[in-house]
Amino acid sequence: MVPGSTLILAVSALATTAGMTPWALLIAAVAGAIVGDGFSFWLGHNYRRQILRGWPLNRFPWVVDRSAQLIRKYGIASVFLARFTAVVRAFVPLLAGVLKMSTGHFYVANILSALVWAPMHVFPGVLVGWAIAFGTHSPALSLAALGVLVLGWIAWSMIKRKTASIVDCPTAPEPGHDVRSAAEAPPRPPCRSSS
Repeated sequence: MVPGSTLILAVSALATTAGMTPWALLIAAVAGAIVGDGFSFWLGHNYRRQILRGWPLNRFPWVVDRSAQLIRKYGIASVFLARFTAVVRAFVPLLAGVLKMSTGHFYVANILSALVWAPMHVFPGVLVGWAIAFGTHSPALSLAALGVLVLGWIAWSMIKRKTASIVDCPTAPEPGHDVRSAAEAPPRPPCRSSS
């Protein structure tokens, strides 16, 4: 299985060398990110009990609990932050639905995070594609593209480190408020971001 981030970088590089505009790639990446997390949220919102009892969530209860703690502690900011954090990225939108986060709050964070995340994945691939396409004609352009990629990688590493420290922050679950009991309980008021 190829991670989505790697796939977007590779497709961006290949599509750029084939003459596709970077803006079309960016629009596709933003739309895919919004729709993908939106579908996960919808599944969690509509199939709470079945989702938590089925594979793969029943095999990784610690990830489910960690993601639920993140949502409870940071509210809608957790949806934004999870987009940049590898392990919980797949679980937070789903569990936001399970925990009945407000649809409006979810989509604000979902759209804003997609608008930040997509360029961070598309444009490095575009630069690689341009460097491949023009490398033989302009070594300076290839060096400039490489420099931008290195700076982008440094920025990305800093963002990942910061979001990982937030996700790894230990928070004790409220007594009697684990995810499974929340899925079987009646809907609670929408999650709010904490201050």
